[in-house]
Amino acid sequence: MKLGAMKEQTLNQEFKFYYSMLSQAQKESMLSMMKSFLDKAAEKSNRISVAQYNKELEEAEERINKGQFITQESLREEAKGW
Repeated sequence: MKLGAMKEQTLNQEFKFYYSMLSQAQKESMLSMMKSFLDKAAEKSNRISVAQYNKELEEAEERINKGQFITQESLREEAKGW
């Protein structure tokens, strides 16, 4: 067994040992905290890189320079028909 896998197995065993000692309320709190960690990780993974952000800005500027945009007033008029 590889060292990394052994460490993970040991961690899992230790987690299960301590988890079994928690009260129901503590388990619910722990679960909430773990979900919070995972939500934050998911948020970070949805972020784009600075390079991608800059590329999108450049593409938007190109569209503006070509006149491919709508003014706020035109949008208001268009929205009246929705």
